[in-house]
Amino acid sequence: MAGTGDRITDFAKRGQEAVSGALDTWTDALGSFATFRPTAEDARGLLDSGFTAAEKVLAVQRDFAKGVLDAGVQVVEKAAEVGEKVRTTKS
Repeated sequence: MAGTGDRITDFAKRGQEAVSGALDTWTDALGSFATFRPTAEDARGLLDSGFTAAEKVLAVQRDFAKGVLDAGVQVVEKAAEVGEKVRTTKS
């Protein structure tokens, strides 16, 4: 099951990178507003970039949750196989 642990670690790392990247983008955008007075178009662009970053974070979180679910299913299936083998050998 080392492969399952590696996948979970990879998903967690990707999630952390996505959140970090989204925060960097958002921070950069806010920093640029400090130097000038934003227009409505600028504000819309910031809004769009914020939602785009959130979509990316959610996509990574969805992939992570699916990976954890898949790993759990594999564990349950393996446990059922082992349980069945134990049951049939005792019969």
